[in-house]
Amino acid sequence: MFRHHTKYLLLLLIAYSITSNIHAQFYSGAELRTHEYFQYGRFETRLKSPQGEGFLASFFTYNDSFPETDWCEIDFEVLGRWPDNVDVNVIDERGSHLRQHPINFNPHIGFHNYAFEWTPDYVAWFIDGEEFYRQTGEHVASLSQSAKLMMNIWTPSYTDWVGFIDPSTMPRYAYYDWVSCAIYTPGTGSVGTDSNFSPLWTDNFDAFIDTLWEKSDDHTWNGNNSVLMEENIVYEDGNMILCLTRPGYEGYNDNTAPVILWARAHNADSVVVRFNKELDVDHTNQSTIFTIPNHPISAVHLYEDQRTVGLRIEGLEISSTSTVYAQNVLDQSINQNSQAVTFTSITMPTPLELPINIDCAGPGANGFLPDQWWSIDVEYGHDGGNYQTAADYPDLEGTDLDSVMATSLNRYSRYHVRLAPGVFDIQLHFAEHYYTGVGERVFELFVEDSLVVAELDVYEQSGNYGIFTVALSGWEITDGTLDIVGAALIYGESYAYAGPLLNAIQIDGSYWVGIDKPALPPQYELTKIFPNPFNDSTRLEFSIPETAEVKISLFDLRGAEVKILASQLYTRGAYQLLLQGNDLSSGVYFVRFATDDFQQNRKILLLK
Repeated sequence: MFRHHTKYLLLLLIAYSITSNIHAQFYSGAELRTHEYFQYGRFETRLKSPQGEGFLASFFTYNDSFPETDWCEIDFEVLGRWPDNVDVNVIDERGSHLRQHPINFNPHIGFHNYAFEWTPDYVAWFIDGEEFYRQTGEHVASLSQSAKLMMNIWTPSYTDWVGFIDPSTMPRYAYYDWVSCAIYTPGTGSVGTDSNFSPLWTDNFDAFIDTLWEKSDDHTWNGNNSVLMEENIVYEDGNMILCLTRPGYEGYNDNTAPVILWARAHNADSVVVRFNKELDVDHTNQSTIFTIPNHPISAVHLYEDQRTVGLRIEGLEISSTSTVYAQNVLDQSINQNSQAVTFTSITMPTPLELPINIDCAGPGANGFLPDQWWSIDVEYGHDGGNYQTAADYPDLEGTDLDSVMATSLNRYSRYHVRLAPGVFDIQLHFAEHYYTGVGERVFELFVEDSLVVAELDVYEQSGNYGIFTVALSGWEITDGTLDIVGAALIYGESYAYAGPLLNAIQIDGSYWVGIDKPALPPQYELTKIFPNPFNDSTRLEFSIPETAEVKISLFDLRGAEVKILASQLYTRGAYQLLLQGNDLSSGVYFVRFATDDFQQNRKILLLK
C-alpha cells in the first residue's frame, strides 16, 4: 500500500523504515487478510465506507512477500474525503496505474457491492453489479505473483492523496457485510463476466473464521500514520467492522459528541454548517436546534452526507461577526451521542472579481493569482496533487505566459473556484513538460458534471513546446462553485508527474447582478412568517414543488399539538396562510410544515 511507484524508490523507503524510527503513528487502524494466496479470480464485498478527510477503507489483493517477489497489487480504495469518487489501481514492478473514478452517488451513505475480476488478460472493477472500468495490456499480464485478499482502514501520510485528517472526526468505522471469492475457470464457471468464474467461498461475517482469516496486529509501514491493531476488528450484527480510532480507544465504542467543524456564509441569506460526524436525520431537520443571534432561521436542510446542514436566514444579511450555535445535537452512533451546545464563527466569503486568472501550482505571475490548497477559508484552490516546475522554463509557442505555464499541478483530483451565479467563459491551459511520447499520460477532463474531453493527451496536442487550451463559452454556474475534475486513463510511470495536470485557469463573464436570474424550481419550504413576533395574526408563506399532501400544525413548547392550520392536497406552487392568535396564550410556539418525506419547524412568538 505504498504510494511511490518504482521498485527503486520502494526499496529506498523500506531501507529507510528499517533504519529510522520516525513514524508518526497517531491512530489505530485495522486489517483483515486471508491465509490463502490467490492468482486470478473474482473478489467481491458489500461495504459501507466511512467519510472524512485523511483516511480510506479498502478491498484489495496484495503479495505480502514483496520485495522477495515482484510487486502484485489490485486495489479498490474508497477515500473518505470524496462523496463522488472511488480509487482503483493496479500496481506492478513499473509502478501505479491509478484511476480516480467519478461516480454519481455518495459511497459513504449506505452499503454498496464492490467487486473486481483478475484474469491474465484484464482487470475489471464493478459497483453494485455493473462494470465501470477495465485495464488491459502488458502491466496486467505481468501480474504473475499470487496474492492475499485483504481489507483495511488506515491513515496515509500522503495528504496530496487523502487530504488532511481532523482528530475530532474520530472514531471512524468501515462496515463489511460479506466477502466472496470465485476462482477463474474460463468456459466452465457460473458467475462473473461470461460466467468464467466458479464460486469458492463466501463469508457472511457472523463470526471470525480463524482458518480463513488472520488479523494484522501491531503492524504498520512507512507512510502509514496508524498502527493496525487486532482490537480494531469487531464482529457485530452480521458485519465485520474495521475501526479507526485514537490510540487507547480501540474497539467499536463511539463516545465522541457531535461538534461543528466550520460554518460559512453561502450567500447573503444562507449558511452552510459542517459537523464532525453523521447526525440523526429527523432530529437535525428542525430549526429549533440552530441559532444565529439577530438572524432568524427560516429553514434547515440536512445534506445527503448527513454531516452538512444548510440554514436559510430570514430578513437580515449575515455579518462578519456572526456566530452559529447548535443545541442538543444528536448523532447516528451506537451510543446516540449528543452535544448540549456547539458553536463557531461564520466564515464570510470574499468574492473574486472578474476576470479571474489562476497560476496553478505557481506563485503568481503576469497578473495571475498564486495557487493554494482548497479549504473553507479560501475562494479557490486545488484538492490533492503536487507542484512541478519545468527545468528550463521553455519558450512555448503561441503564448506570452511562459512563467505561468512553467508550473504544473500534477495528480490533482479536482480544482474549485467560488463564483456567484452567472454566465462565464472558461479557459483551462495545459503544457506537458515531462512526458515525451503519445499515450504516456492521458486523462478525462470534467467541468461541473460534464465530460468535456474524453481522452486528453497534452503531448499529442502540443508536444513539449506548445500550449493546449480548452475553451468553454457561456457556462452557467448557479451552485456557487466551478468544479474541475481530472481522472487518469493512463496514469504515467513517474509518481511526481503522474495523473492529470493543469497549468492555468482563466475565467471571465458576468455575474447575475441587477438582472433577472433564471427561476429556480420551487422546493418544499416554509419560506417566511411575518410578522414574527406577532400580537394578533401572522402570515405564513410556503412553496410546494409537486402535488402532495401537506399538514401545517402549531405546537407548544411541550410538543403538544395546539392547532391544525392546514391539512390537504396542494399542487405545485407558492401559497400563503393566515394564522390567527386570538384564541392562543402569549408565548413561544412552533409551526410544523410536513409532508410524507419532509418536515420543517419554525419558531414563532405570540405577544399580547
